[in-house]
Amino acid sequence: MADNHNVFISHRHEDDALVGQLKDLLAKNGAEVRDSSVTSENPNQATSEAYIRQILAERITWAGKMIVIISPDTRNHDWVSWEIEYANRFPDKRIIGVWAPGAAGVDMPAELDEYADAVVGWNSKAIIDALNGADNWQGPDGEKVPPRSIKRLSC
Repeated sequence: MADNHNVFISHRHEDDALVGQLKDLLAKNGAEVRDSSVTSENPNQATSEAYIRQILAERITWAGKMIVIISPDTRNHDWVSWEIEYANRFPDKRIIGVWAPGAAGVDMPAELDEYADAVVGWNSKAIIDALNGADNWQGPDGEKVPPRSIKRLSC
């Protein structure tokens, strides 16, 4: 039986292909991911920043978990930062960073560093474990790194 997860995959549009690759990787290893993120396969035609925020907020609220794909320019992407900040408003929503392939030497967004429950390498077992509640902390190469000392608390 597959693990089922409702997720919002936060990413830069330049990394749309990684969203499909991530879902394929997880599916091959027993996790069914229902993704509400906006990609070129599932675009929105909005131009108003307020309307875009509304669309994203609804999709993030629906998802039980957020995955943030960490690639070279993710750290400086305003929409990814906003999505992480918005997801953090829900204390029970897991926020999981996933290092993109080849992300060695890449810095994660400050918001992810502050709010993530787990950050793992591009490894199906580590990602699935994080989706299922493991608070793993790994570098881009999959090596363990010290966990954050301050976790988000639910009220």
